[in-house]
Amino acid sequence: MTNPNAKGKTRTQIAASAREREARALDLRALGHPLDRIASELGYAHASSASKAIQRALDRIPLEAAKRLRETELHALDLAQRSLADKIVRGHLGAIDSMLRIMHHRARLLGLYEPQTDSGIAEVTAVLAAWLGKVRNEDEALDGDLPDQDPQTLQGPPDGENSPQASEGGV
Repeated sequence: MTNPNAKGKTRTQIAASAREREARALDLRALGHPLDRIASELGYAHASSASKAIQRALDRIPLEAAKRLRETELHALDLAQRSLADKIVRGHLGAIDSMLRIMHHRARLLGLYEPQTDSGIAEVTAVLAAWLGKVRNEDEALDGDLPDQDPQTLQGPPDGENSPQASEGGV
């Protein structure tokens, strides 16, 4: 599909025009305009196209400016949520639904849905592996009666100890 606005322009001119349009979309969003209005005003096919253009513009600006825009958006979300407070307390389902959408948008804006890079599992695994190695070494020095299996392949407690069947008649 060819861009009708690109006729007779070089790639550099087309790219510059796209960057200007994305910057304008970002400016409109910073002023609080909804995505569908930005899309229609700047000629994007959908609100999601305007959102992607805003994201591209954000990716190109310094971190401080992006933080300021994020703070502006968070402030707007706070104001919107506060305006719903009375209706929410009274149980108005539409207001509750709006609040949930605001909370979802806030979580996305803050990156709360992004996968966490370090959950600490690797560190815990390393500590447990070191501990298991130490236990096995001590066991070998004493009597060597621990199974040689990998801990992940062990199937339940050995010899039925602590099993539900062994504790049913329990004292």
